[in-house]
Amino acid sequence: MIIESKLSKEEANLYNPAYVGVVLYQAIRECSEKNQQGLHCSLLYLIAPLALCGRYSSVLPASISTPLAGWASECEGYLVGFANSVSAYIDVVNMAIVFLLEQEAIFLSENGYFQIKNEAMPKLPAMVNKNETFKKAFLGAGFLGRWFGQSPSVEGIYTHLGVMP
Repeated sequence: MIIESKLSKEEANLYNPAYVGVVLYQAIRECSEKNQQGLHCSLLYLIAPLALCGRYSSVLPASISTPLAGWASECEGYLVGFANSVSAYIDVVNMAIVFLLEQEAIFLSENGYFQIKNEAMPKLPAMVNKNETFKKAFLGAGFLGRWFGQSPSVEGIYTHLGVMP
């Protein structure tokens, strides 16, 4: 896996499929509350680095009413290299998606949107609440799910973030 070659063993362990899966599950759940279709499957690849990497999560806006285009323009310096981060997370996201599908926590609709299949996970699990880094990533992913869920275009999100779909 690409990311393991760039991180220490301890850091790589943070990106195990269950950890990342819980974070992505939260994005899907929060998006589904805003958008009944669910979360477009390609958006998970943007959410992972935005929620899990402090460089990006630290500059997320406070409100989902913030226009993505304006935020991306304002945070242009922070987003330099974001496309490379997205590429580095591909394997991590793929493994997390497989984990969630195997656990029957989510499903992929015919039109390419992830939806929650099993709502058994609490809104803020104790394991998340006890770890500040995990909690930040979890809440950040939820915010991103709500924010992206109101966007009219997946392509627009990719374009504003400077990533080729």
